[in-house]
Amino acid sequence: MAQIEMNALSVITGGSFSARIFSPEMNRLSLEDAGHEKKYPVLWLLHTEGGAALDWLSTPAEACAAQYGIFIIAPDQHHSLCTSMRYGPRYEEFMNSELPGICRNNLPISDDPAQNWIGGEGTGAYGAVKMALKHPETFSKAIALNGILDLEAVCRKACAGQETGIFHNKASLEAVFGDLNAFPGSEHDLYALAGKPVQSKFFFAWEQGGGTEEENRRLAGMMGDAAQTQELEAGADLSSCQRSLPAAVRWATGGGKEQQP
Repeated sequence: MAQIEMNALSVITGGSFSARIFSPEMNRLSLEDAGHEKKYPVLWLLHTEGGAALDWLSTPAEACAAQYGIFIIAPDQHHSLCTSMRYGPRYEEFMNSELPGICRNNLPISDDPAQNWIGGEGTGAYGAVKMALKHPETFSKAIALNGILDLEAVCRKACAGQETGIFHNKASLEAVFGDLNAFPGSEHDLYALAGKPVQSKFFFAWEQGGGTEEENRRLAGMMGDAAQTQELEAGADLSSCQRSLPAAVRWATGGGKEQQP
């Protein structure tokens, strides 16, 4: 198993960024491919608010990349909620175009949407689902792990001066989305986006009693056959996606066909 730290310059966000790359085992890469013609599937993974790309080191991400012969790339998202911020960096644009382009220039990863998937945990799941809903031409599948998806409810709490639970307050959410009263039905509202024809496929996994069951079930229900769900017993993920991430990668790669040496 191998993991690499990448640091590069982003023109779109106006600064440098860091990402963790989890690669397949060397003996599962086509090292004899001198022309670098073989391209590998890639899962882009987003951390939750208050976290960082380093958080994925405590999860099975490295093992999943090795087991299924895929690249997993986890960039830092800071406090952007994977959004082209009203007052800040354009992270949605960065995730949709610049980051994949930079990585494809340096790694043998596919540009085929069928082999590009995006996932996240907590608020990272919000970003992942939003990216796949808005950009199916880039991401054909999305994974939500214990996802915090109802950002309209979060914005209502912020406007009422209540604790949001995601390391954001009213001012910081306004920096991301602008006028919070305009959030419902906007391009940032997952439930509004899911009310339109859905082109990508989605996998939702959550723990019983984790507090996100209702919002995940509601969104998955709106997507019909485009969504698959899995409910885990309380504590199954051990706060580090121990069960949900392997299940999600198994789903994304086509039902558990592991790559053989």
